[in-house]
Amino acid sequence: MSEFTEANRKYFDKLAASYKGRFADASRMLASQTLQHRSWISDRWTDTESGSGKEIKMLEYACGPGVVSMSLAPFVTQIVGIDVSDNMVAEFNRNAASLGLADKVVGYKADLLSEDAPVQDVESACTNLDMVTVSMALHHFEHPDFALQRLAGRLNQGGVCYIIDLVAHSDAHGHGHEEHEHNFAEAAHTIKTHGFSQVDMQRLFEDAGLTGFEYKVLPEPLTFNTDERSFSKTVFIARAQRV
Repeated sequence: MSEFTEANRKYFDKLAASYKGRFADASRMLASQTLQHRSWISDRWTDTESGSGKEIKMLEYACGPGVVSMSLAPFVTQIVGIDVSDNMVAEFNRNAASLGLADKVVGYKADLLSEDAPVQDVESACTNLDMVTVSMALHHFEHPDFALQRLAGRLNQGGVCYIIDLVAHSDAHGHGHEEHEHNFAEAAHTIKTHGFSQVDMQRLFEDAGLTGFEYKVLPEPLTFNTDERSFSKTVFIARAQRV
Protein backbone atom coordinates (compact mmCIF):
# COMPACT_ATOMS: atom_id res chain seq x y z
CA MET A 1 0.00 0.00 0.00
CA SER A 2 1.48 3.36 -1.02
CA GLU A 3 1.87 6.25 1.43
CA PHE A 4 -0.96 8.11 -0.31
CA THR A 5 -3.30 5.11 -0.06
CA GLU A 6 -2.32 4.68 3.59
CA ALA A 7 -3.28 8.32 4.24
CA ASN A 8 -6.69 7.60 2.73
CA ARG A 9 -7.05 4.45 4.82
CA LYS A 10 -6.38 6.34 8.04
CA TYR A 11 -8.70 9.21 7.10
CA PHE A 12 -11.63 6.97 6.17
CA ASP A 13 -11.10 4.70 9.17
CA LYS A 14 -11.56 7.78 11.33
CA LEU A 15 -14.51 9.09 9.29
CA ALA A 16 -16.47 5.82 9.18
CA ALA A 17 -18.29 6.20 12.50
CA SER A 18 -19.72 9.63 11.62
CA TYR A 19 -20.15 9.12 7.88
CA LYS A 20 -23.83 8.17 7.94
CA GLY A 21 -24.84 11.30 9.83
CA ARG A 22 -22.54 13.75 8.10
CA PHE A 23 -23.34 12.61 4.57
CA ALA A 24 -26.97 11.54 4.95
CA ASP A 25 -28.31 14.09 2.42
CA ALA A 26 -25.54 13.32 -0.07
CA SER A 27 -26.10 9.58 0.27
CA ARG A 28 -29.83 9.91 -0.34
CA MET A 29 -29.21 11.97 -3.46
CA LEU A 30 -26.64 9.55 -4.87
CA ALA A 31 -28.92 6.58 -4.23
CA SER A 32 -31.87 8.36 -5.84
CA GLN A 33 -29.93 9.45 -8.92
CA THR A 34 -28.43 5.99 -9.39
CA LEU A 35 -31.87 4.39 -9.35
CA GLN A 36 -33.30 7.05 -11.67
CA HIS A 37 -30.52 6.38 -14.16
CA ARG A 38 -30.49 2.59 -13.86
CA SER A 39 -31.57 1.97 -17.46
CA TRP A 40 -29.01 4.56 -18.63
CA ILE A 41 -26.23 2.79 -16.72
CA SER A 42 -27.00 -0.65 -18.14
CA ASP A 43 -29.79 -2.74 -19.64
CA ARG A 44 -28.59 -5.88 -17.85
CA TRP A 45 -30.50 -6.25 -14.57
CA THR A 46 -32.42 -9.13 -13.03
CA ASP A 47 -35.72 -7.45 -13.94
CA THR A 48 -34.86 -6.71 -17.60
CA GLU A 49 -35.05 -8.90 -20.67
CA SER A 50 -31.28 -8.96 -21.21
CA GLY A 51 -30.53 -9.84 -17.59
CA SER A 52 -33.47 -11.99 -16.51
CA GLY A 53 -32.41 -15.41 -15.26
CA LYS A 54 -28.68 -14.57 -15.47
CA GLU A 55 -25.99 -14.10 -12.86
CA ILE A 56 -25.18 -10.39 -12.55
CA LYS A 57 -22.11 -9.70 -10.46
CA MET A 58 -21.14 -6.20 -9.32
CA LEU A 59 -18.10 -4.70 -7.61
CA GLU A 60 -18.22 -1.40 -5.73
CA TYR A 61 -14.60 -0.32 -5.34
CA ALA A 62 -13.64 2.09 -2.55
CA CYS A 63 -17.12 1.16 -1.41
CA GLY A 64 -17.32 3.08 1.86
CA PRO A 65 -20.73 2.31 3.42
CA GLY A 66 -22.02 1.07 0.06
CA VAL A 67 -24.56 3.67 -1.03
CA VAL A 68 -24.62 2.48 -4.65
CA SER A 69 -24.44 -1.19 -3.67
CA MET A 70 -27.43 -1.02 -1.35
CA SER A 71 -29.42 0.85 -3.99
CA LEU A 72 -28.74 -1.61 -6.81
CA ALA A 73 -28.76 -4.82 -4.77
CA PRO A 74 -32.37 -5.74 -5.71
CA PHE A 75 -31.40 -5.80 -9.39
CA VAL A 76 -28.22 -7.92 -9.31
CA THR A 77 -27.39 -11.38 -7.98
CA GLN A 78 -24.10 -10.68 -6.18
CA ILE A 79 -22.26 -7.58 -4.94
CA VAL A 80 -18.71 -7.35 -3.61
CA GLY A 81 -17.58 -4.22 -1.79
CA ILE A 82 -13.84 -3.50 -1.56
CA ASP A 83 -12.22 -0.77 0.52
CA VAL A 84 -8.81 -0.17 2.06
CA SER A 85 -10.47 0.98 5.31
CA ASP A 86 -11.39 -1.72 7.83
CA ASN A 87 -13.97 0.53 9.44
CA MET A 88 -15.67 1.39 6.14
CA VAL A 89 -15.86 -2.31 5.24
CA ALA A 90 -17.47 -2.94 8.62
CA GLU A 91 -20.04 -0.20 7.86
CA PHE A 92 -20.67 -1.74 4.45
CA ASN A 93 -21.34 -5.17 5.95
CA ARG A 94 -23.50 -3.74 8.75
CA ASN A 95 -25.61 -1.87 6.21
CA ALA A 96 -26.02 -5.00 4.10
CA ALA A 97 -27.07 -7.02 7.15
CA SER A 98 -29.54 -4.37 8.32
CA LEU A 99 -31.24 -4.47 4.90
CA GLY A 100 -31.35 -8.26 4.83
CA LEU A 101 -28.80 -8.40 2.02
CA ALA A 102 -25.93 -10.23 3.72
CA ASP A 103 -26.56 -13.34 1.62
CA LYS A 104 -25.57 -11.56 -1.59
CA VAL A 105 -23.72 -8.37 -0.53
CA VAL A 106 -20.34 -8.73 1.21
CA GLY A 107 -17.43 -6.38 1.79
CA TYR A 108 -13.70 -7.11 2.09
CA LYS A 109 -10.68 -5.05 3.00
CA ALA A 110 -8.28 -5.08 0.04
CA ASP A 111 -6.27 -2.88 -2.30
CA LEU A 112 -6.81 -4.10 -5.85
CA LEU A 113 -4.51 -1.38 -7.17
CA SER A 114 -1.36 -2.43 -5.33
CA GLU A 115 1.34 -4.60 -6.84
CA ASP A 116 0.59 -7.29 -4.26
CA ALA A 117 -1.95 -9.85 -5.39
CA PRO A 118 -5.08 -9.92 -3.21
CA VAL A 119 -5.87 -13.03 -1.22
CA GLN A 120 -7.51 -15.78 -3.25
CA ASP A 121 -11.02 -15.29 -1.84
CA VAL A 122 -10.96 -11.61 -2.77
CA GLU A 123 -9.42 -12.26 -6.17
CA SER A 124 -12.06 -14.81 -7.12
CA ALA A 125 -14.83 -12.54 -5.85
CA CYS A 126 -13.59 -9.65 -7.99
CA THR A 127 -13.35 -11.35 -11.39
CA ASN A 128 -15.90 -11.97 -14.16
CA LEU A 129 -17.81 -8.84 -13.24
CA ASP A 130 -20.83 -7.39 -15.01
CA MET A 131 -20.47 -4.00 -13.37
CA VAL A 132 -17.82 -1.99 -11.53
CA THR A 133 -18.75 1.21 -9.77
CA VAL A 134 -16.68 3.87 -8.00
CA SER A 135 -18.78 6.45 -6.17
CA MET A 136 -17.29 9.71 -4.89
CA ALA A 137 -13.86 8.12 -4.55
CA LEU A 138 -12.01 8.50 -7.85
CA HIS A 139 -10.68 11.92 -6.82
CA HIS A 140 -8.98 10.17 -3.88
CA PHE A 141 -7.10 7.73 -6.15
CA GLU A 142 -3.40 8.37 -6.59
CA HIS A 143 -3.52 7.24 -10.23
CA PRO A 144 -7.10 7.34 -11.60
CA ASP A 145 -5.96 6.19 -15.05
CA PHE A 146 -4.24 3.10 -13.71
CA ALA A 147 -7.20 2.41 -11.41
CA LEU A 148 -9.73 2.37 -14.24
CA GLN A 149 -7.48 0.19 -16.39
CA ARG A 150 -7.13 -2.34 -13.56
CA LEU A 151 -10.84 -2.33 -12.73
CA ALA A 152 -11.99 -2.46 -16.36
CA GLY A 153 -9.84 -5.54 -16.84
CA ARG A 154 -12.08 -7.38 -14.36
CA LEU A 155 -15.22 -6.82 -16.42
CA ASN A 156 -16.88 -9.43 -18.59
CA GLN A 157 -17.57 -8.58 -22.22
CA GLY A 158 -20.38 -6.03 -22.17
CA GLY A 159 -19.71 -5.23 -18.52
CA VAL A 160 -20.23 -1.63 -17.41
CA CYS A 161 -18.08 0.80 -15.45
CA TYR A 162 -20.18 3.42 -13.62
CA ILE A 163 -18.50 6.43 -12.01
CA ILE A 164 -19.94 9.15 -9.77
CA ASP A 165 -17.62 12.00 -8.85
CA LEU A 166 -17.07 15.74 -8.65
CA VAL A 167 -17.14 17.90 -11.75
CA ALA A 168 -13.80 19.64 -12.24
CA HIS A 169 -14.09 22.76 -10.12
CA SER A 170 -13.39 25.28 -12.87
CA ASP A 171 -16.02 23.59 -15.06
CA ALA A 172 -18.64 23.80 -12.34
CA HIS A 173 -18.11 27.26 -10.90
CA GLY A 174 -15.31 29.03 -12.71
CA HIS A 175 -13.13 29.12 -9.58
CA GLY A 176 -9.76 27.61 -8.87
CA HIS A 177 -8.62 24.81 -6.61
CA GLU A 178 -8.18 27.06 -3.57
CA GLU A 179 -11.89 27.12 -2.70
CA HIS A 180 -12.13 23.39 -3.29
CA GLU A 181 -9.24 22.76 -0.92
CA HIS A 182 -10.77 25.08 1.68
CA ASN A 183 -14.06 23.19 1.59
CA PHE A 184 -12.30 19.84 1.94
CA ALA A 185 -9.55 21.06 4.25
CA GLU A 186 -9.72 18.06 6.59
CA ALA A 187 -9.39 15.68 3.63
CA ALA A 188 -7.04 17.75 1.46
CA HIS A 189 -4.09 15.42 2.02
CA THR A 190 -6.15 12.50 0.66
CA ILE A 191 -7.40 14.19 -2.52
CA LYS A 192 -5.34 13.75 -5.68
CA THR A 193 -7.57 15.24 -8.40
CA HIS A 194 -9.92 18.20 -7.99
CA GLY A 195 -12.77 16.79 -10.03
CA PHE A 196 -13.06 15.51 -13.60
CA SER A 197 -14.42 17.12 -16.76
CA GLN A 198 -16.27 15.25 -19.48
CA VAL A 199 -13.07 15.25 -21.54
CA ASP A 200 -11.12 13.86 -18.59
CA MET A 201 -13.54 11.00 -18.10
CA GLN A 202 -13.76 10.13 -21.77
CA ARG A 203 -9.99 9.87 -21.94
CA LEU A 204 -9.83 7.73 -18.76
CA PHE A 205 -12.47 5.33 -20.08
CA GLU A 206 -10.94 5.10 -23.55
CA ASP A 207 -7.48 4.47 -22.11
CA ALA A 208 -9.04 1.65 -20.08
CA GLY A 209 -10.39 0.08 -23.28
CA LEU A 210 -14.01 0.99 -22.60
CA THR A 211 -16.51 2.23 -25.20
CA GLY A 212 -20.02 3.67 -25.35
CA PHE A 213 -19.00 6.55 -23.10
CA GLU A 214 -21.75 8.75 -21.67
CA TYR A 215 -21.51 11.57 -19.13
CA LYS A 216 -24.17 13.60 -17.34
CA VAL A 217 -23.91 16.44 -14.86
CA LEU A 218 -26.55 15.92 -12.20
CA PRO A 219 -29.01 18.80 -11.76
CA GLU A 220 -29.03 18.57 -7.98
CA PRO A 221 -25.80 19.50 -6.18
CA LEU A 222 -24.33 17.24 -3.53
CA THR A 223 -24.39 18.73 -0.03
CA PHE A 224 -21.57 18.08 2.40
CA ASN A 225 -21.60 18.85 6.11
CA THR A 226 -18.39 19.41 8.02
CA ASP A 227 -18.05 20.21 11.71
CA GLU A 228 -18.23 23.92 10.99
CA ARG A 229 -20.16 24.46 7.75
CA SER A 230 -22.14 23.03 4.88
CA PHE A 231 -21.32 23.42 1.19
CA SER A 232 -22.43 21.99 -2.14
CA LYS A 233 -20.59 20.51 -5.11
CA THR A 234 -21.62 19.70 -8.66
CA VAL A 235 -21.50 16.00 -9.42
CA PHE A 236 -21.46 13.94 -12.63
CA ILE A 237 -22.26 10.37 -13.52
CA ALA A 238 -20.42 8.58 -16.32
CA ARG A 239 -20.55 5.12 -17.83
CA ALA A 240 -18.85 3.03 -20.48
CA GLN A 241 -18.54 -0.67 -21.19
CA ARG A 242 -16.10 -3.35 -22.18
CA VAL A 243 -16.45 -4.81 -25.67
